[in-house]
Amino acid sequence: MLVSGTDGGGAGQRPLCLLGGPSRDRSRYTSPVPAAPGRNIYFELTEAFNRVAPTVVLASGQAVVYHRLAIMSKDGDWIIRETQEACDRVFGELEARGARYRPAAPLDVRWLAGGWSSHFEFFDARQRRIRCDFCSRPPRVAAAVVNALFDAPPTLHVVDVPVLIALKQTQRAKDYPIIGELATRLAPRDEIAVTTDPDRIIALAPDFGDASDRPCVREARQAPVDRRAVVAALAEEIDDLQQRDRRRVAVYEAAAEPYLEACRALDLSTLGLRAAHACMIEIAERLLPRAVRPGRDHADAE
Repeated sequence: MLVSGTDGGGAGQRPLCLLGGPSRDRSRYTSPVPAAPGRNIYFELTEAFNRVAPTVVLASGQAVVYHRLAIMSKDGDWIIRETQEACDRVFGELEARGARYRPAAPLDVRWLAGGWSSHFEFFDARQRRIRCDFCSRPPRVAAAVVNALFDAPPTLHVVDVPVLIALKQTQRAKDYPIIGELATRLAPRDEIAVTTDPDRIIALAPDFGDASDRPCVREARQAPVDRRAVVAALAEEIDDLQQRDRRRVAVYEAAAEPYLEACRALDLSTLGLRAAHACMIEIAERLLPRAVRPGRDHADAE
């Protein structure tokens, strides 16, 4: 997939290995924030990409690992600053590591600005396949919020919990338990706005749900509480989020198909990074639209 915000979905790919789950014991309103995670290649790459200046922010699965809700994720996803300098820094680091393109949009601000993403892979010293995906306009995240991500202190740049929750509102069912866990890191009024855990909704609704327009929260404020009604309303809400993301991705998939066919014919894995990039730019200029406008389901970081 070469549309931003898909979080590497696809058949045969390994899911996140989660720690705990929404049903674990916690205090009534809050969940403790675990200690910082250990090192991995994706954290090291984030530091390398940002060595000269804030260039990328780690997102999606590896951000879940960073926030200690998973022990591993299969690849790395970054939000990249939408400048030529940022693209050049990332490209140079990947080239130094022997990376190759995977079929996707070229790492070029002209296509990044349209919501497309760029995909690479290389093998590390232990011969592990390392996959790296970049986008500059993630779905469901406003432009001002994206820009603010690069103003963070010069430590490991990782998306914060609210942004990560927005990124996880995908078509994949397995992302919604993660959202429920992430939401426990928020203040109660913020948590009840996004949590996908019906037990948390029921616990929080009496004290913090008065201003919520979520049907599941309104159900939880009824006396007596009908848990089945809360669960049903929440399921409808989650399904709506999944369908929105599915429609968004489908528009990009249709727009990309001629371009992807031409890229596959090149067998990108046989080309060096710069040679592949030049070929992909030429193909993209002919076949890949710089902007895709699927209405309200389009990424809104514009």
